[in-house]
Amino acid sequence: MERRTFPILIFLILASGLNCSDKPTDRSKDARAIKKTYNEWVKVTNSKDIDRWSTFLAPNTVFLPPDHRPLEKYEEIIEYYIELFQDPLFKLECDLNYVQVAKSGEIAWARGRCEATYSDANGAIQFGSSKWTKIWIKQSDGAWKCRLNTWNYNEETVL
Repeated sequence: MERRTFPILIFLILASGLNCSDKPTDRSKDARAIKKTYNEWVKVTNSKDIDRWSTFLAPNTVFLPPDHRPLEKYEEIIEYYIELFQDPLFKLECDLNYVQVAKSGEIAWARGRCEATYSDANGAIQFGSSKWTKIWIKQSDGAWKCRLNTWNYNEETVL
């Protein structure tokens, strides 16, 4: 299977609501856990602590930034965010607007929006906004981690 088809396949599985397991799950509890995890991840992002930030990534995570090649290796994702974290003005204000947990309770998708503050090439303060979608995977310890992250900038934003 081509790498590009994996995110589409995951989306189709989630959208279909297939039950991949017979075990009952409390999807509303999982949805709340994902929202709490996401909010903590945004706080850690704003603290620019790359070591803590990276703990929110599932194994084999893929990031699909706009106008950038896919980041398919852990090291590539970390390098991308280290560069962002070096910007003294970089800060996010984000909301998770919707989350849906699969019947199996093992995978979920979420969408939301972010407002960003950052420096332009001359060091001047800039503001922008984006919409995002994430795929979350439940770990064996019950923690939710990001497996796929993609976003697009609204028209006025150029990072």
